[in-house]
Amino acid sequence: MNKFYPTLGIVLLIDIIMYSIYPIFNKTTPELFGIPFFYWYQTILLVITSLAFLGASFIKDSKGGKQ
Repeated sequence: MNKFYPTLGIVLLIDIIMYSIYPIFNKTTPELFGIPFFYWYQTILLVITSLAFLGASFIKDSKGGKQ
């Protein structure tokens, strides 16, 4: 087993937990460019999640993961 796999799993699990704690980001203030916190928090997490999955796939492919 590659030493990166547990780390990637933890990063992706943290991301799932961040999406799951709905009451924390269910508010309208603060605003960013007139957009309520609820929306820009999800948008930022979407970018972070995409980068995490992209990194996971690159590491898996570069370390000889099964196709």
